[in-house]
Amino acid sequence: MGPKDGRIPLNVSFLKTLRKRCGLSQEKVAEQCLEKGLYVSVSSIKRAESGMNVLYRTAMSLADFYAVPVGQLLADATPVATGTLSKLPFYDRQLLTVVLEMKALTQKAQVEALMDGTHTHCCHQDNVIALGWCVHESDEYVFERIRRLCAMLQFTFKSEIRLFVEAASVGQDGESKWMTGADATDFMVSDRMMAILSRISWGDIVACPCFVSSNCARPKGEFAPEDVRFAHWRVVSMCQVNTDYFVGRTHELERLQNGVRLFTETQTGMGYCLSGMAGIGKTRLLLKTLEYAECLGCRVTQVQLLNYGIVDTRSPLTLLVRALFECDKEDADDVIRGRISVSAIPSSHHLFLYWLMGVTLRDSEKKLLDLMEFQALQQAVEQSLTDLIQVRCDMPFRIIAVEDIHWADQVFMGVIQVLSKHARESNFLLLLTFRQQNQLAVKQAWLDEVEVIELSSLSEEESYQLAQYMAPEQDEMIQHCVELAQGHPLFLRQTLLCSRLDHEIPESLEHLVMVQLNQLDETDLSAVKSASVFGQCFDLEQLRFVIGVPDYEPDKLLELGLVKPVNHQLMFHHDLICHAIHHQLTEPELIEVNQRCAAWYESRDKQQHALHAKRARDENAFGILVDAARSYLDNFQFEKALNLIEEALDIAPETDQAFTLNFKGNCLYAMGRLEESIHALEQAVTCLCRDQEKSQYYLDLVRPYRLTDETEKALTILDLAQAFAEQTQQYVLLSEVHSMRGNMLFPSGDVAACEVEHQQALAYSQQAGSRVAIAKSFGGLGDCAYAQGKMTTAYQYLQECLSICEQEELLSIEAVNRYMLATVMIYQLRSGQALQHAQQASTLAYLTANRRAEIVSRLTSGWIFLDRQALVQAENEIETALRIAEQLKASRFIAFLLESKARLYWQKGEVAAAEHAIDQGLALVNEHQLSRFIGPWLCATKAFVSQSEAVAMAALAQGEAWLESACVGHNYLRFYQQGIQAAWRLKKPSLLRRYRKGLAAFATAEPNPWCDFYVEQADLMLALIRNEASVANLLKFNQYAETVALPGAIIPLTELNNLLSH
Repeated sequence: MGPKDGRIPLNVSFLKTLRKRCGLSQEKVAEQCLEKGLYVSVSSIKRAESGMNVLYRTAMSLADFYAVPVGQLLADATPVATGTLSKLPFYDRQLLTVVLEMKALTQKAQVEALMDGTHTHCCHQDNVIALGWCVHESDEYVFERIRRLCAMLQFTFKSEIRLFVEAASVGQDGESKWMTGADATDFMVSDRMMAILSRISWGDIVACPCFVSSNCARPKGEFAPEDVRFAHWRVVSMCQVNTDYFVGRTHELERLQNGVRLFTETQTGMGYCLSGMAGIGKTRLLLKTLEYAECLGCRVTQVQLLNYGIVDTRSPLTLLVRALFECDKEDADDVIRGRISVSAIPSSHHLFLYWLMGVTLRDSEKKLLDLMEFQALQQAVEQSLTDLIQVRCDMPFRIIAVEDIHWADQVFMGVIQVLSKHARESNFLLLLTFRQQNQLAVKQAWLDEVEVIELSSLSEEESYQLAQYMAPEQDEMIQHCVELAQGHPLFLRQTLLCSRLDHEIPESLEHLVMVQLNQLDETDLSAVKSASVFGQCFDLEQLRFVIGVPDYEPDKLLELGLVKPVNHQLMFHHDLICHAIHHQLTEPELIEVNQRCAAWYESRDKQQHALHAKRARDENAFGILVDAARSYLDNFQFEKALNLIEEALDIAPETDQAFTLNFKGNCLYAMGRLEESIHALEQAVTCLCRDQEKSQYYLDLVRPYRLTDETEKALTILDLAQAFAEQTQQYVLLSEVHSMRGNMLFPSGDVAACEVEHQQALAYSQQAGSRVAIAKSFGGLGDCAYAQGKMTTAYQYLQECLSICEQEELLSIEAVNRYMLATVMIYQLRSGQALQHAQQASTLAYLTANRRAEIVSRLTSGWIFLDRQALVQAENEIETALRIAEQLKASRFIAFLLESKARLYWQKGEVAAAEHAIDQGLALVNEHQLSRFIGPWLCATKAFVSQSEAVAMAALAQGEAWLESACVGHNYLRFYQQGIQAAWRLKKPSLLRRYRKGLAAFATAEPNPWCDFYVEQADLMLALIRNEASVANLLKFNQYAETVALPGAIIPLTELNNLLSH
């Protein structure tokens, strides 16, 4: 093909010199090109100046921009050979020549059989044949025919032949004038031809600059560098690198190009998804669209997902998210951290973006992520990406293309869903391809957010067009191949490639591939088989390592269309071809190749090393898989870890079956897949294992049982765990058993039994000397004391717990105990410190996605702000917590928050709203039988905010009735305290005395400053009613209320004046 038909290399140094003379950056060149109507993208300029091939139209546009002949831009090309053949004047038309020499004259007939008869000149002399093609203006296939003939000659005869290709000019008289100046009045084998052949090594092809610049011949080395006459000649490969011809799809391409054009004009995002069966042409249509986008100056990021194997050292997820934030894949961690830290993205989401972008996490950051449930992590990822998309509005617009999303794991698919949802609100264009399998076997709801383009088979006319590109003027063969392919582009392409081997064309893709493999020599066959073990994508360096041939070149694989170059790597033309080849490997071959692959990946990729070690039947494969799985779990790559665990389970020795099943169950638990987790953990405890292991395995099983409300099963399993732990004197596990049982008894209201369990947990943890277990035990005892209303004891226990947590960096224990410390500090009248702890707990809960801990932390902050009459802050905390509680459908927390909301409305003077909120809360108490948990507290609040005295008195009566049953301790404190406020508002001294007496009596067992304060307030109220209080008494109390940050407890002087007036 001529240069207008493919990509060509340009002269790098000359290009850079031209640009520097203009004083322009690459970006500025692209910008000014666009202003002149020349469509040259920044990426095309970067490719050209890095020595990569570019489209011929790019070369023409650059030549126009720099005002130089396009011939001067071509790499290693002389100006005479740079014009497009159809544009040359008649007297400069070229004669293209192939001159070959055979070692044996007996090979002549075989050579002649390979000729297609299209040459216009031919002569023979002994073992040498010279062929010539006189180029006509309409002949666009001449370069391709010559290339194919040379490739077949080299492939058939290998080192038994040598040849060169050259271009000569033909004058109007029909005579040939060789470019070197030698005359050739008749076409014949000349001494000059023989001299050139003698300098060529057997098996090599040499080409003049015309063929090299036309992109038909791929340079492999210099030819006769010492001879200036051959300064730009090269030893070349004539193998066909590109067999991806684009035909048809006119309507689909027009839709995509219109979308790209609209995107560049408006910079408003959108999404397209190309769908269709394997090999139908999704990738080719995508690439054609991206070529158009680059011509318009669009920034483009391509991400490829594979079934197995790797495309890049960075994961597809990392590449995608970095592109969204306009980071390069090579950017250092500190650069990315710095950019994120100064962005408008909330700091609470920075950690998740570090993880998504593949930034190395610090130990403290890993611990935070380790506390998160898998679903919570996904929610945090979604919100972080949403924030990132919002800040993208100030960044350059970009096209993001993701191929084969049917191979995506759960996290990556979640990212795609977020991008699809927000594409129209941002400045990126999303292009996806998939086929209906795996997660996309059924239609997903998020696909409604993008335009889905379904690709069908090629029409007969389009199939013929594709076939003509690949096998010009071979109508009989084309007819047969088109009928077989039935419009399937990949099958048609492979049948056409196979047909060149002069075989009957098989009727399945796998058989087609087998025919092609039969034509390969030993080295090429070993190479392509080995490559299929790596997966669809691989590096030439790693292929050379595996086959043990340091200088291997995959020319024949490229010629047969089995593989294709992609950027700096090689890729099977389709994963179907890769699988078809992989199926041809024998068991011994698989073992040998996988051994070499494992060696290659050992220091490069843990997952690939482990997988290849298993396939190579390495005696250490089980341990390698387990170690790799642990590594990925430590870095929160759950899908990879689970895949490796399942691979390990497949080869686990009988003695390690229980361990592996337990490992799998815990991984599934971390991913939130509770039913599967329970199944694996149940299997683990039934397998053969030591009693010492069973105790831990039973404890692991309790966790998912608790989350699925299977309390009875969980308690039974705890008994079994305790029995095995006692037999083997595992004190840490015994502490864990009693701690878990105590936590499970807490909601039941059996506070005494709960306390016993936590005391036993503390005793065992101290016996074991485990700081982690001791911290857990103190936390459990703190909860118990809180439930008993012993706020001072609870405060002391929780202080001990958190002191250990801070010393040992036990974030998981801290996360569930710091908000409790904040709560009990309220009862120590240390609201300033309590607020700090509550806000710290809220941040920690948010970062670890502990939604329940965040609710209680914000609820506690809300109480403090209400006491301080800081209504704006209180409303923010209460509303945020209520929104989370409603998402979780956590009824007891919703009821709690409605109580706070009622007090908020009352302080704002919205009495009707306050009454409505507390009625909603009490309705939940009755519906979900929460009377022992918060019933009396809400009754007192209803009495306080109610306009009706009768309603208030009824609410108080109900609260007193509920208090007669055993309730959680905070009910007694809050009911009596709030009852005092209601009685004071109603001016009922007998009621006030009763609740003052109740509060004081409850605090007798363990006094606390908060109770003392409100008892003192009640005494002052009673004194005021009896006209026994002075202004000094009132001012003294109010000053104390200000000091302890309880302005809501202040009694106005007007109350004294009103009472005195009566």
